[in-house]
Formats: sequence, C-alpha cells, structure tokens
Amino acid sequence: MLRTTTELIAYLKVEKSERDVTIIQSLVNAIMKCGNKTDMDAILNQLQDDPFDFHYSYLYPIFKKWGDEKVAAQIFKVAISNNRLLDANNPEVLALLGYLKYTPVKQVLADYIFESPEEADYYISKYAILGLLHFDCTEYQEKIKTAIENCYGKNLFPEFIPALVSKVENNSTLLQNLYDLGCEFASTDCNAGIVYGFSLCGNAGRAYFRKVLFDPGWETDSTGTGTIHFAYKGLKKLGITFKELYHEIKAPEMKENLQYNFGVFIGLLTRRIDDIDTDQLESFTDLHTFLFKWKNNDESDNLIDLATLVDKAEEAYHLEKLVELKMNEEAILLNFNSLNSFH
Repeated sequence: MLRTTTELIAYLKVEKSERDVTIIQSLVNAIMKCGNKTDMDAILNQLQDDPFDFHYSYLYPIFKKWGDEKVAAQIFKVAISNNRLLDANNPEVLALLGYLKYTPVKQVLADYIFESPEEADYYISKYAILGLLHFDCTEYQEKIKTAIENCYGKNLFPEFIPALVSKVENNSTLLQNLYDLGCEFASTDCNAGIVYGFSLCGNAGRAYFRKVLFDPGWETDSTGTGTIHFAYKGLKKLGITFKELYHEIKAPEMKENLQYNFGVFIGLLTRRIDDIDTDQLESFTDLHTFLFKWKNNDESDNLIDLATLVDKAEEAYHLEKLVELKMNEEAILLNFNSLNSFH
C-alpha cells in the first residue's frame, strides 16, 4: 500500500472543518496514478466507517478505477435503502454505482428519473441520469422519449434528461429537436446535458457537438454552469484531439469569433490539465510540441501569439508552465511504472 494512501486515510480522520479539499484531491490523484487495488481496499474500509461524509465523494475516482461488483455491493449497502438514498446530500454515489454497472441500482436510478422526479432535486436527477447512462435502457425507450419531449420549448428543465437521447434507438429526430431546443429556448444554464448527449451518440451526434462547441450562443466555455466540463467529457467520448481544435480555431474563417473560440479552447485545455485520467489520446509532450514550440529560430507562431490577439497572453504563459509541469509528471510516472514492472 502506498504511503500516500496512509496519509489520505489519516487526513480523512481530521475534523471536517479543518480539511482542505485540494489536499484530498492531490492525494487521490497520486493514488490513481501510482496505486493499485490494495490502496482502494483500504480506502473502502474508511468510507464504510462514515459513508455520509461529504468529502468522501472525492474518493470515488479510486472506486471507479479499481472497483468491481463486490465493491459496488458494499457501497450500495451503506448508501441505499428501500430504493432511496440514505443521505440525499450524497447523490454522486448514484453515478458511481451506475459506472460500476451494479444491477440493483438500476431500478433506483429509474425511479428517481421517471417514477418519482418530485423526490429528485437538481443533483439527484443529474447523478441518477449519469448513472443510468451505463446501463442498457431498452425497457425505458418510451419513458426517455417522453421525458425528452417534455423539455421542448422550455427555458429550464431537468438539465441532464437530454443526455439520455443516447439510449434511444433511431434518435435522429430527437437529436435535431434537441439542437433546436438549445438554439432557441434552453437557457445556457441548462444545456450541459444536451451537449453531453450529442457526444454520447457517436457519429450520429458528432456534427451537432462540433456545431455547438464554438457557437457563442451555447456558451460552452461556461465554468459557472459546468457546460465546459461536459464539453470536455464529450471531446474525450468522440476522440476529438486538441490538435484538431487548435487548427480549427486558427483557421481564417474562425477569426470573427476568435475571442470566444480561444476562451472555449483554453477552458478545455484547463480541464485536460486537471484530468487525472492517464488514458489520453495526446500526451502533455504532444500538447507542448504543437501548442508552444516555435516555428523556427525567428518565428514563434504558437498559442502565445494567438493569445496575444485576444489579450490573453498572460493566461497562455501560465498554461504553458502548467503543461511543462505535467510533462515532468508524465516523465516521472513513466520511470515509476517501468521500475514497478520489474517487481
């Protein structure tokens, strides 16, 4: 077991008011990149001691990485009773159990979404839907269609219902209607589910996702509403690279909205820097090479120059330093993993 895991468990025993979430996330990040199932088992024991501690939701990436049906059953036992959350302030567990494809939670998720939506606040609805996305939804086809159609023409609605479009067969009409909903009616405070839903539909939703990504009317750069977070998740789902996006925002036809497009790109790049997932299409070395490398000894022609055009040079320099730090981390991890492969 990692020393970091021992430190994390000890830190979780500190009074809640004295804990710093950033420290918890840093320790979890290290465990995700250097640990194994033994570390998860120790952390699971800690969670079971106090399952309703809000800070424990920051541990969920560890269970996503190494969890199995047995782990899911233990978490389900301490979090769910009579098909309802034992603690409504801990709805993230619904998405976790869905991610682990723990079959007994499927009905719980469906109940919150379709049968008793009045019992689900914004967050319970959100995480129930994100959990159900990991299951086959053949039996819910009509309920999903009805729930999506109930969003039409509205400014506000259960934000993540549209993401379920990916579970509907022959969904081309629904996709077009959701695009129209996002363009004409939906508040930008309520469009993350539409954006994410497009990405979950593969090739059928790709064109819609690409259209809205750099459309100022959709405000996909918004951090306050979380749209940028789900735009980033969508990017990964569709296998769209930063190299593609960088070339796109540099294209002459994109210059009219360069200020906005640059903001979206930087928002997505920031999410990539914060992402603890090590399975990526582009390494940080790749990112540094095509974003910050000079064209030749006399010309830079890189992200800094593009940022200067929209008065964001300082932000771009800051991101360059962060990418360099992540390059160093990648190199260290490569050596760590190589050494461990011999043991």
